[in-house]
Amino acid sequence: MGFWQRLIKLEDKVEPVRVALIGENSEERKRLEASYLADPKTQIIFSGAAEDLKKVVRTSNVELVEVFAPVEQRADLCGICLDAGVNVSVAMPPAAEPGKIDFLKSQAEQRSRFVRVRNQCLYYEPYQKARELIGEEKIGWGTMLKLVVKHKQIPGKDFNRGSWLLEKESGYLALAEFLYGPVEKIFMLAGRSQSNPGSILVGLKFKIPHRMGYVLIDFVPELQIRSFGEPVFRQVWATGTAGVIMVNRGEGQLWRAPVLWLRAKDYSRTWEMLKDDWNLVYPSLVEETFCAVRKNQPVVSGLDLAKTGISLALAAGKSLSDKKELAV
Repeated sequence: MGFWQRLIKLEDKVEPVRVALIGENSEERKRLEASYLADPKTQIIFSGAAEDLKKVVRTSNVELVEVFAPVEQRADLCGICLDAGVNVSVAMPPAAEPGKIDFLKSQAEQRSRFVRVRNQCLYYEPYQKARELIGEEKIGWGTMLKLVVKHKQIPGKDFNRGSWLLEKESGYLALAEFLYGPVEKIFMLAGRSQSNPGSILVGLKFKIPHRMGYVLIDFVPELQIRSFGEPVFRQVWATGTAGVIMVNRGEGQLWRAPVLWLRAKDYSRTWEMLKDDWNLVYPSLVEETFCAVRKNQPVVSGLDLAKTGISLALAAGKSLSDKKELAV
């Protein structure tokens, strides 16, 4: 073997990223851990309880900690990692209020570290493709964004819609900025309806001129979707001056529709071969861990988009209860 071939072989041997998994034993943790174990570019050096976090970040050479914990504990656990100079990855939402996001962002900047928020929506290939098509103006100038969600399980009669949105839909609401840019205002369009008690309908005004949207969340007991968790169907409509993009998302849906569909002025196209598999999100997160730590590449889902999702969820709940328009 020649000198240059030996040199190339040496350069190919990249040190694996050292990862620790901390917290509760959830389904998300099991799937992400399996993806880490399957990737030779990463190495799990610790897997344990949240109580072990301080010891792990201060006595090991861990480079990124995956945090699995209830919402009310996530910001504090992330803060422990950042104080020790360790990158951290956490579920969406990473905190229960936007102010804590600002504090985490300040900590990360002071330590030159990053916080990755595991918002699966932003790593789902059809949504990423839709964003690419919108950016390329395949539908002309974007004017309207419609986010529709159908849940099978109906919350309690007088549930707090802001808290419910924060827990269940803050990640999905972050798609508004991911696809169409920053949201300026949110306002109530309707509260409860007789046909669907508890349904949520709020309007969005984007900072980009002449761009609006709305979010509709319905509760449909007869929803026919097979799922390991709560059955949920989602649909995104992005309308522009020259066309429309639609993305359907329903895990194990009993009826089949194009996952991503584009209809422009002179043609239409469907992308049925895109990877419509939520489980593929986890290998993408593992690959991003390697690229962010070893190559200093930015993460797709950081604190800014997380703050957007949290702010929209809380503002939507307040707009519905106070019956007024709110700045985001």
